Amino acid sequence: MNILLISGSTREGSLNKSLLDAAAEEAHNLNHKTEHLSYQLASFPLYHSDLEEDAAVQNQLSLLRQQIEAADVILISSPEYNGFHTPHLHNVFTWASRRAAGKSHSVLEGKVVGLLAAAPGPFGGVRMLPRLSSFAADHGCWVHPRYVAVGNMASKTDDNGQVTCAETRQKLRNLIDQICKMATPSQVAEPA
Repeated sequence: MNILLISGSTREGSLNKSLLDAAAEEAHNLNHKTEHLSYQLASFPLYHSDLEEDAAVQNQLSLLRQQIEAADVILISSPEYNGFHTPHLHNVFTWASRRAAGKSHSVLEGKVVGLLAAAPGPFGGVRMLPRLSSFAADHGCWVHPRYVAVGNMASKTDDNGQVTCAETRQKLRNLIDQICKMATPSQVAEPA
């Protein structure tokens, strides 16, 4: 499976980037391929319909669509901002939800999504995750019903930001395994 990793944070030293890096390692251990949404593709200007005609934005949007289309599943990790996902992540979804010319649906529709959150406090983004799940589902995504919310994240990483907590890594493996199974087409026998 090809897994697209999207961070809701662009901050250097982001706890959510560390969590996604650990998820990438666990995905590779399960023989899956991963790709991070590039910073260039994540740094769209704030959505405004007048910008859709701009050639540079159209090129950036085309690359975003290609990266999402190539993914079998999407794994998103976002910090919680006042109980919600980040404006940055909201903006990426807004751009990706725009249908390409001649298409009947956006590249997000039908994608299987897993959700993660990391926070320095004890709750690990648990208020935000159900809202992000609903938001992704509103864009046509199939969202796995279980999340990985990691509280006190700084205590679960080393000085280089590497996740050292075995329990967190096991939760990541379990979620990755489940979302990849969810994205695998089932073999249904043809009726007689």
